[in-house]
Amino acid sequence: MNQCPKILVASPTYQGMQYCQKQFLKTINNFNYNNYDVLIVDNSEEDKNFNMLKENKSINVIWNKSSEKNKLLRLVNSRNKIINYALENNYDYILMMDSDVIPPKNILQELIDCNKDIVSGLYSNYFIIDGKTQYLPVAWTALTEKEFEEIKQKIQLPDFVKSHLDLRAHLTNKEANSDKLIQVVIPSAGCMLINKKVFSKIKYNLINTQDMNNIMTTDDIGFVLEARKLGFNAYCNTKVKCEHLIKEKFRKDEQGTYYHPIYE
Repeated sequence: MNQCPKILVASPTYQGMQYCQKQFLKTINNFNYNNYDVLIVDNSEEDKNFNMLKENKSINVIWNKSSEKNKLLRLVNSRNKIINYALENNYDYILMMDSDVIPPKNILQELIDCNKDIVSGLYSNYFIIDGKTQYLPVAWTALTEKEFEEIKQKIQLPDFVKSHLDLRAHLTNKEANSDKLIQVVIPSAGCMLINKKVFSKIKYNLINTQDMNNIMTTDDIGFVLEARKLGFNAYCNTKVKCEHLIKEKFRKDEQGTYYHPIYE
């Protein structure tokens, strides 16, 4: 492959992301890299946000006119439109983004230099663990085989948990601050560089959660787990720290618990 691979920087979005849209577009239009294009797929049900995006002549915009009402499935559809666009236009890599993730300007070169089929930068998010909201790295490592055996001795694991690779833990603060390349089970998939050899074989989809005790999942997790089945490992470059503009997006339910609107 040449020294400056052709990269498609792409993200789904919708009208609810207007609070961060301007900052996001400004950032990704000013990467320190010479061979990339930007594609935005708008999920909005009406065309107002799409028309606003089209005014930015430095990006390519597609309106996802899907009749699908389920927000997660609309997101899956948008991710796959990005993959199809990359294949049709012969891109070597996709930097698959979330439009509330603000990466450093050197992200493309930093991730290319890792020479991995799937590698992400790193950002954090809010998670509810044991009833408490915690701000944790969005990247998970697998438990060791020893840890897995110890857990099996203590609790009855669900049938879908077959090995230590089926259980994962957030990166520790030490790992997140190490500025090292770490092999992970799930990377920070909202800033994930994917080699063509991966996205030419895999599409985004949702895991059959009925096989996983109805555990909530996302399109990103489904993609990475499917890639692992085909022998592609995932990595997180913890040196590439990204800002996550998430606070404005979370909502409160009647009990005062924050949740992401994608799960409405």
